[in-house]
Amino acid sequence: MNKLYLVGLPAAGKTTTAKWLAQKLGWSFIDLDEQIESETGMGIATLFYQLGEDAFREIEAKCLRETGKLNHVVVGCGGGTAAFHSNMDWMKANGLTVYLNTSFDILVQRIAQNEVQRPLFDGCNQEEILQKLSEIAEKRQIYYSSAKIIWNKSEPADFLYHAVNQLVAN
Repeated sequence: MNKLYLVGLPAAGKTTTAKWLAQKLGWSFIDLDEQIESETGMGIATLFYQLGEDAFREIEAKCLRETGKLNHVVVGCGGGTAAFHSNMDWMKANGLTVYLNTSFDILVQRIAQNEVQRPLFDGCNQEEILQKLSEIAEKRQIYYSSAKIIWNKSEPADFLYHAVNQLVAN
């Protein structure tokens, strides 16, 4: 197995953990949102607002599938990637999936500190962020929880690296 896909709620730490794992494994790192921005020439928030979520999710699925051509890559997915266009099934068929199951307290704190970059939480206070996260989690949990590895910490650690390394080596 030579591809690793990190999934989870917004602000779960997918990009940070994916970069960390890529460095530890000696693999390449791809941030799926950055890939989308590069391909479209538009920021994620702009895509959401101008084209709508449905169009964004189609572009996202296309960019995700393009990672199938790559080897030895860790992909940090967007928060909703797993829940649309059979993406989670595709990721599981094409690589190792890791769900970052970060606590709501930490997610709310991270989103509140940097809400500008997250269109789903634009203008929300902490209570509204928590409410939206709860609604999103309820809809997406079935996808996230089907990942091969479920990481219940807010930061990466050597134990995660060793678990991943053991599975990708086989």
